[in-house]
Amino acid sequence: MENSAVKQKKRTGPGRAAPGSRWERFKRQLPYQLMIWPGMVFLIIFAYIPIAGLVIAFQDYSLSTSYFNNPWVGLKHFQSFMKDATFWMAFRNTIQLSLLRMCIVFPMPIILALALNEIPSLKLKKTVQTCSYFPHFMAYVVVAALWQDVLSNGGLVNNFLMQMGWTDTPISFWTDPSKFKALATFVELWKGTGWSAIIYFAAISGINSELYEAAKIDGAGRFAQIRYITIPEITNTIIIMFILSIGGLVSGNLNISQLLGNAFTKSESYIIEYYTLEMGLGTMRYSFATAVGMFQSVISVALVLLANFFSKKYEDVGLF
Repeated sequence: MENSAVKQKKRTGPGRAAPGSRWERFKRQLPYQLMIWPGMVFLIIFAYIPIAGLVIAFQDYSLSTSYFNNPWVGLKHFQSFMKDATFWMAFRNTIQLSLLRMCIVFPMPIILALALNEIPSLKLKKTVQTCSYFPHFMAYVVVAALWQDVLSNGGLVNNFLMQMGWTDTPISFWTDPSKFKALATFVELWKGTGWSAIIYFAAISGINSELYEAAKIDGAGRFAQIRYITIPEITNTIIIMFILSIGGLVSGNLNISQLLGNAFTKSESYIIEYYTLEMGLGTMRYSFATAVGMFQSVISVALVLLANFFSKKYEDVGLF
């Protein structure tokens, strides 16, 4: 025992850190640390330091003065937007669109990943996968223009319906408020399903193939394998993605609302992000807009924490 202790002391030497010390581990990880820290510095500068600007939600902020030299007004701006009927209209639309996204858009990447996993031809599988996530790389301006043209009064869809005799007059897709939420959900589904499915493809590819081989020996068919192997194995990934999406329940898609919405559909397309943008940059009510954004962020964080709590409690899966 004594000889081994002496050898260890000689190997480390006086003033040297033990091989398992934090300093030694840091030196071994130095190349990885150098790759991570630029991203951390970026986040600190552009994501964390600006949080201090939330103080203007409790002030009457003016561009001519600094953050801490404006008169404090307490909860004045919070009370103002709470009494604004336009805010509640935007809040209602945001919640409704988010619920449609949760119920329709969220499950579709899972279904797509499960379906593509069953395609026996690798070449066909890769082709379909590439085509499915291609719309993600199209700018929202292009996507909006495309679908506005396709669904216009003289567009492809209306021409087809009229030629088939299914309608005598063009259907007003973009000027009918009752159709906006369904169309917005469809466009978001078309654009994002393939890209969102990538994470589920990765989760499925990590499943041990021996499980499927054992299931085949036991006589399990493809649907049984999906039900008892694939879905249980990717459940943790689904739960994590669901928790993250819960945080967006009070956040809408500004691109969809701004580019596809119009004066005719404002009662259904106007969301909180659009309201904040107009109040902040449109009317220069910066403190008011900050208060709205802070209210929205607090609810989002609370929803994520609540979803994470129940997930950890019942499934022992969570973000932290």
